[in-house]
Amino acid sequence: MDENFELKQQNLLLVEGQDEVNFFGALLKHLNIESVQIVGVGGKDNFKPELQALLNISGFNDVKSYAIIRDADRSKANTLKSIKGLLKKHKQPVPPDHAETATANNLKVGIFIMPGNAAEGMLEDLCLQAVKNHTVLKCADDYLACLETNLETLANGQEKEPGKQYFPKNRAKARMHSFLAGMHEYIPSVGEAAYKKEGYFDLTADAFKELRDFLTYKMGWSGST
Repeated sequence: MDENFELKQQNLLLVEGQDEVNFFGALLKHLNIESVQIVGVGGKDNFKPELQALLNISGFNDVKSYAIIRDADRSKANTLKSIKGLLKKHKQPVPPDHAETATANNLKVGIFIMPGNAAEGMLEDLCLQAVKNHTVLKCADDYLACLETNLETLANGQEKEPGKQYFPKNRAKARMHSFLAGMHEYIPSVGEAAYKKEGYFDLTADAFKELRDFLTYKMGWSGST
């Protein structure tokens, strides 16, 4: 936790990094939720030390609720297990599942595993679902198909051959950056695009419904919170 960090709200949203800070800043603004402080922990591996630091920070006893949002990456089940174990270790309320909450001693805690409706994936996958019928995404997919045809995919544990080109390691990120590169004004990241530019991602799209419902109904956050 940064030494200059201070609690400004009684409701907190813990996310992985700056991309997520930007994206959820845009989403909370869209939902007219102003009383939630977004906390970027600096990467998925930092949830453990950052949560401990947060629980010990001055003023945490005044916190009413917080949610932890992480990418599933390769396993939604393993990510959920990891977060629940961390909460249990620190004697925090432990939600029973993804997109659920638990309350104890007047503190509500929620967990959401991105993209929400899949066994693996990340923020980029969720945003790509929201633009699945976009003309630019169709062109981006043609580009990725060309790469897939002409480049070898490096298997897990496989050594790279010097000078040889391989298909992008992270397909979702490659697909997203191809989509963003095809827009009239290039924005380098999904979070920044959501935050700065209207029209890139429709935050009313069905793809975001589960996430919107989690924030508003499950966490109980609203414009009047």
